[in-house]
Amino acid sequence: MAKYDFYFQGIPEDELTGFKFFTRGFDRTIAVRGVPKLLNIWTKIFLTPKGSDPTNLERGTDFPGLFGANITSTSDVRDVVLLSIDDCNKQIFALQRVSLPDMDETLKTAVLRTLNRTAADRIDVYVDITNLKNQELTVLIPLLTEGS
Repeated sequence: MAKYDFYFQGIPEDELTGFKFFTRGFDRTIAVRGVPKLLNIWTKIFLTPKGSDPTNLERGTDFPGLFGANITSTSDVRDVVLLSIDDCNKQIFALQRVSLPDMDETLKTAVLRTLNRTAADRIDVYVDITNLKNQELTVLIPLLTEGS
């Protein structure tokens, strides 16, 4: 694996338009390593619609399909989120078997921390991502802000 990845961050919620969730920054491109690199790789796969990557049609998850979906049951949303996290983790583990990254960039676990219905049409998804050094980051998907 490459030693560095581009640092990208979530677009502030009040500036979101359409399905563009990321920016590479507002001033210049920054290279990252460690936990931020692991977070980048994990979220890129998690937020890529399965079948949309022309270089690998199996890459991605079903999570992006929830945006605009007509699912009203929180338990159904939870099932899709859990299956998507599991699918993403398997894809990361497969990539890491091919080229083992540094321990702080190697996924140990990514698990659903909580799923909060904050409005009739909004559910906040918090995921705990842990590397092999047991460094943990809780992130709010898709905004990529650290959660609690």
